[in-house]
Amino acid sequence: MRCAENNLRPPIGAHSLISNPFRLDAHVNSPDDIEVKWEIRDGAGQVLESSPTYDYMDLAVRSSAPSKVWHIQDFILKPAESEHATLILTPNRYTVREGWVDLPGFEIPVRLTTKKALVTTLEPEDPKALHAAVIEWVEGEPHDDFDPKLKLVPHQVEIMRIDPDAVIGATVEAALRSFGGQGPWHVTHWNRDGNTAHVTIEGGGWAGVTYYLTEVSYDIRKSALNLPGIEKCVFDKAK
Repeated sequence: MRCAENNLRPPIGAHSLISNPFRLDAHVNSPDDIEVKWEIRDGAGQVLESSPTYDYMDLAVRSSAPSKVWHIQDFILKPAESEHATLILTPNRYTVREGWVDLPGFEIPVRLTTKKALVTTLEPEDPKALHAAVIEWVEGEPHDDFDPKLKLVPHQVEIMRIDPDAVIGATVEAALRSFGGQGPWHVTHWNRDGNTAHVTIEGGGWAGVTYYLTEVSYDIRKSALNLPGIEKCVFDKAK
């Protein structure tokens, strides 16, 4: 397996600077069913982010025999306490007999910024009121877009400094993480077109996912509209 960091030229090496959002192409040269677990740990021992690729339904896999490519993207929603950090990549193979088995991995020394940014989401003052409104809307007759008139309060999250053009994506990701579901959903694409924020979110399905998406989409929309200059939020379909 080899890897290349999208934010870097040349490809990632020891002590390369990791930016936020974190992007990584993991090239897997194996005919076996291989996934990749990744983790970023700062010099203070704090795990900033970690995930296996099978948690990300949005990861496009480009197959080109004999290899495939995992396109990893995630936001680091914690500030780093140290500029020195380690990127840990652990490939794992699935077998019918043993399930997922970890293979020898990589530990790559990298650098992080300790500078911080604030991301603000808007959340209902009474979460139970939002949940009740979601049930009524989903189980009712078809009608207008879901937009209950609820009192919203700002919730600020201190994160590692983000790229200037990533504030929409970071806001959406923070909103998704504040609404835990049975499986993770992530923002995969975002852009601003004038006063309109375009976002794409992707994840797995489960019983009740319609209720979850109705609830979290409401929070995402309200949080995006709270950003300076944004007057409309559009959810785009995955490509």
